[in-house]
Amino acid sequence: MPSDLVFSTAAQPPTPVSPAASQANRRLVAAWLFAVCGMIWVMVGIGGYTRDAGAGLSIMDWQPISGIIPPLTAAAWNRLFALYQTIPQYRIEHQGMDLAGFQALFWPEYLHRLWGRLIGFVFFVPLVAFIATRRIEKRLIPWLTLLFILGGLQGAIGWFMVASGFDPNSVAVQPWRLSLHFSAAMFLYVAVLWTGMTVLHPRAPSVPHARLLRVLVVAVIVAIALTMVAGTFVSGTGADDINKTWPLIEGHWMPPDGDTLRPHWLNMFANKAVVQWDHRVLGTLTALGVLGTAFYGLLGVLPRRVRLPILLLAAFAMLQWALGVTALVSDVDNVGLVHQLNAVLLLSFAFWSLHALRGATR
Repeated sequence: MPSDLVFSTAAQPPTPVSPAASQANRRLVAAWLFAVCGMIWVMVGIGGYTRDAGAGLSIMDWQPISGIIPPLTAAAWNRLFALYQTIPQYRIEHQGMDLAGFQALFWPEYLHRLWGRLIGFVFFVPLVAFIATRRIEKRLIPWLTLLFILGGLQGAIGWFMVASGFDPNSVAVQPWRLSLHFSAAMFLYVAVLWTGMTVLHPRAPSVPHARLLRVLVVAVIVAIALTMVAGTFVSGTGADDINKTWPLIEGHWMPPDGDTLRPHWLNMFANKAVVQWDHRVLGTLTALGVLGTAFYGLLGVLPRRVRLPILLLAAFAMLQWALGVTALVSDVDNVGLVHQLNAVLLLSFAFWSLHALRGATR
């Protein structure tokens, strides 16, 4: 046999595996992405507290870089307080407020903006480091770069929301802008979460006889998302302050004053009674849908990697429904804030369930 043929048919050395594909690096990158998700979750809590405290309009300018430094002198504080005194919220709700009262409004909004900058820092610096050390697969770099850009855009959307509160006779931001800001944050949260789960578990193991379950989980995700968007209008319009009875509304199943705006569709977004009713109905139907989906899924034989998120999804759906009713009928402070934070966790378990069902087959 010719020697050249011998060499051509000899076993070739294995192709070197990219460092980014190693299990250790996958775990490291996934942990970083999950940490960013945790920071966005905390951001939701800070934003909710800022809104409940009526502090969101206390900073009247947007300075993405220099705004990281809070007022350090009496002159700086007085300048910001003087700006605040020019907006309708001060004249209508806080006329006569002193500097100490303004500072109580300032700090929650400052922390909200500072935390947003910190999220950008925690995302950007490790991203650059991981790219430089080849710990991230090349195919992910454009996607993660896009997420960073969208994170910066979220700051601009936040200012777009805040600026609407400076309009004449306004004491709060426009509800649809609040909804846009929150929805954009949730998109980023889900995108980072899904990317982290995929980095950690790049393969989609087969899950036999689970394709219908996957369809049901997708439907549940849509229902959760619609309910969360409806919740932003409850917060934005102050609809949580009326009709604080359950399950009836002033003795009725439907709000008696539910058709006061023209055109009619405006009632869904601006009529407090209808806005609250929408959220009630969507929340209840979503909870029932989640429980039905979980019951159907658990009737079959599911691997643990699917069963666990499905169980958590069902448990947190029941908790979310209970928190929603409690926030409505009680005067306990911050129950609504916990309700909002739990909604993000519920959405997380829904996407975890969907991710575990990527390999679903008939």
